Amino acid sequence: MKTSTKAGLYVFLIFAVIYVIVRFSIQAIFPDINQMVLAVASAVITVILTPQRRVIKKQSGDQIQLKWLFSKKIIVLK
Repeated sequence: MKTSTKAGLYVFLIFAVIYVIVRFSIQAIFPDINQMVLAVASAVITVILTPQRRVIKKQSGDQIQLKWLFSKKIIVLK
């Protein structure tokens, strides 16, 4: 599997987990919310919270870096 494909898969899985958590949290706080508003609000919040990915090409091979919005630490995946 290519490094960029692996990075995309990691980001998608993180996005899915965060989306489910945010959606059910909003639904628990506001039980009478419209389903369309719930989906859009969950998606926007999830896009903000999902990490940004970068694929860095080095001599030893490609390296995946994930950077979170609220963290200065960069997570390195190989």
